[in-house]
Order: sequence, then structure tokens, then C-alpha cells
Amino acid sequence: MITALRAVKFAFQNFWRNIWLSLMTVSMLVLTLLTVNVLVVLQQVASRAIAFAEDRIEASVYFYPATSQDRVTDAAAYLQGLPQVRDVQVITADEALARFQERHAADPSILESLGEIGGNPFGPTLVVKARGADDFLLILSALDNPRFRDDVREKDFSSLEDVVDRVRSAVTRVQLFCAALSVIFLLIAVLIVFNAVRIALFVHREEIGIMKLVGATDAFVRAPFLIECVIYALLAVGIVAGVAYPTVAFLDPRLGAFFGENSVGLLAYYIQNWYWIFGTQFVALTIINMLATAVAMRKYLRV
Repeated sequence: MITALRAVKFAFQNFWRNIWLSLMTVSMLVLTLLTVNVLVVLQQVASRAIAFAEDRIEASVYFYPATSQDRVTDAAAYLQGLPQVRDVQVITADEALARFQERHAADPSILESLGEIGGNPFGPTLVVKARGADDFLLILSALDNPRFRDDVREKDFSSLEDVVDRVRSAVTRVQLFCAALSVIFLLIAVLIVFNAVRIALFVHREEIGIMKLVGATDAFVRAPFLIECVIYALLAVGIVAGVAYPTVAFLDPRLGAFFGENSVGLLAYYIQNWYWIFGTQFVALTIINMLATAVAMRKYLRV
């Protein structure tokens, strides 16, 4: 216990004696973790954006005006029975006409043309929502069933699938940029840790040599520097957590307003998974710092 307390005492002494190097090291580790947390936030927002876009992709199935409502209802029931279908909305011919007139109420020329046609040129329509964007082609091909094929005038689905692809592509590019930035900051932090340990060892080289000659083990000499690595990682994670929670709490409702909801779930995600998010970051930083320290100390432990 006394040996462990001495190691902790020496670690804090080393930290304060090289306070500027210590602060620089912690600063670079903080920047590294901030970019990592940007990746975490970006992943959550991207998942929500993709789900938001996919939820609004719809397939429209247009029937000929002469198609009876019973056949349209039969087709809707058939589609609703498919596991890939989430919802089917039936729009009657009269509803389709009313929607068209409402949409073009400010364009008299179109309404006049519609009046010249006489009657209702629209047929019934089915608006189909799938469980996933990849299910639409299967759903539309299902209507090639001989029972409905001759009644269907046209099939199409909205172009929001392109939006999903663009969102995924943009997110991938930003993630690669943030990952590269994290690696750069981490390399700088490792170099600073390495040099800080080398400087401390150089200053105390004679003291370490005497300790070795009187029987101090390599573990006892290493311990203060390894504990210092834990202090670096703990401070960096604490600072990042102190910045991340208020930032996420500020962004969450604003992003939710963009998606038409009160919350995207960012704050809840951080609260529910804080031990995984920050625990993993703490362990990773500690291991990396300890490896850099172990490499820096090899020369000075040979007495």
C-alpha cells in the first residue's frame, strides 16, 4: 500500500513539474476525443436522417378510371399482406380529383383544361409505404400478379431514394474526414506523451539509476509514469464529457425540430450509453499512452 501511494505521489509530482507539457498533452487528447464524439453524434444524426427519408418514400399505384373500387380494395388487401409493406392508403377517384383541383387551385388554365375533358379522368390510387427502401421493387413487381395486372395503369415511387443515397454518401465522407483528424490528433498526443516522459526520465536519470542500484524494481520505476498516463486520460475524458453533454443537450431539440420531432435522441443516447462511450475512450487513451511511455522508458531501465 505504501509503495502504491508513493507511486501515485510521484505521478502527481511529475504532472505538476512538467505542467505545460502535461496541459499540452491533455489538450491534444481532448481534441482527439472531441473528433471521436463528433463521429458518434454524426452517426446518430445520419441514422435518424436516413430513417426520416426512408419513412417518406412512397410507391404510388395508379389504376384505370374504369377499375371498380372492390378490385382496388382487393389489391390493397393483397399488398397489406406482404411482409415488406408497412401501410397502404386507398385514394378513390373522387379524392384524387379533389386533390388535383386543390393542388392547382392557383392555375386557372389547368382547371379549365380539366373542365373541357369532362367527367373525372382520374382513377383510384394506392399509396404504399414499405418497411425499407429496398423493398419497393419487390412490392411493385408483386402487382404483376394476373389478378391486378390489367387494372394497373402506372406504378412509380418517389425520388427520395436518391436523397437517402446522398445522405449516406455525405455522411461517409464526413466520417472519413473526422476519423483522419482523430488519428492526426492522436499521433500528436502520443508524440507529446513520448517526449514528456523522455524529458522527465532525462531529468531524473541519476535518481532512477540510484534507485535501480539499491534494488528498486522496474515496476516501481515505471509505476509513476504509467499512473501519469491514467491521469492524462482521465482529465481528457472528463473535459470532453463536460463539453459533450451540454452541447448534445443544446443540439438535440434543434435537430428534432428539423426532423419534425421534439428530439432526435442524442441526449438520451449519451445518457444511456455513457459508460460505453466514455469508458471505451478512457481505456483506449490509457493503453495508447502507456505503450508510448513503455517505449520511451526502455533505455533508462537498463542499469
